[in-house]
Amino acid sequence: MAQMLKDYYEILGVPETATEEEIKKAYRKLAREWHPDRNPNKAQAEERFKEIQEAYSVLSDPEKRRQYDMLRKNPFNAFGGFSPGNGSRFYQTPEGTFVHFETSGNLEDLLGGGLGDLFSRFFGGFGRTGQDPFSRTRHPRDVEVRVRLPFEQALRGGKTDITLPDGQKVRINVPKGVRPGFKIRLKNGGPTIAGVSKGNVYIIFDVEPHPRFRREGDDLYTTLTINPLEAMLGTTRELVDAYGRYLKLRIPPGTQPGERLRIRGHGVETDTTKGDLYVEIHVEIPRNLSAEQQRLLREAAQKAGLLS
Repeated sequence: MAQMLKDYYEILGVPETATEEEIKKAYRKLAREWHPDRNPNKAQAEERFKEIQEAYSVLSDPEKRRQYDMLRKNPFNAFGGFSPGNGSRFYQTPEGTFVHFETSGNLEDLLGGGLGDLFSRFFGGFGRTGQDPFSRTRHPRDVEVRVRLPFEQALRGGKTDITLPDGQKVRINVPKGVRPGFKIRLKNGGPTIAGVSKGNVYIIFDVEPHPRFRREGDDLYTTLTINPLEAMLGTTRELVDAYGRYLKLRIPPGTQPGERLRIRGHGVETDTTKGDLYVEIHVEIPRNLSAEQQRLLREAAQKAGLLS
């Protein structure tokens, strides 16, 4: 029995001239509307959801969409008109014309690469057994989702809600002290496409920069500005670490501009380790000393032998 070419544009409710952004927008809307978890008639919703996923998987891929558009216009010429062989198959174009293909081998061998699977997908299942003898085994499709975290949330970890590409909301556990680029897996959390079981969702974390702290591994770096007398004579300054804890930092006499002082155990905390906090010293030279201040400093420097 001949199979009608599936109209993926009609399934997504977009015109043939739709842009990639329009296709994506339509897909997201329909995926949310027909997600099985949001519909009382789950069986009907699952079937519709599969159609939407299948249509989007073709129309969102420029090469697959090009091949599909060629098939809609003329399924025979779309593949260059290969010579008949021993096997036979009929297809029907959107205009109602039946096209007869005869093959002596696997359609994929004739068309090359993934075109056989793509061609079969467009027309649906057929054949004496009710299955397409030419289609390849379909494997679960994995999905990657990038999640951008505030710096403080990456330090402390905890639960957070994210939205998957199909519109489904899930709650994930952010590991304490997670690094940028760290990846976790949600098993079987991917989309169901054309009856294929769900693949995995891989969550990749990005971390927003912080205005005061810079991270390298599990160590944190910050800066502290002091005046020349504090650098020469030494002092104790109070500062706040990335977790909001107040610390006292002893600055030894003779500290040089750019010198780094380490505070152990006040870097990034994970479940197994603690990094260090490095404080880089900046020395700021006063620009607007009064005449009296200059006189007193000059006298003190001369007495100390620091100024001739």
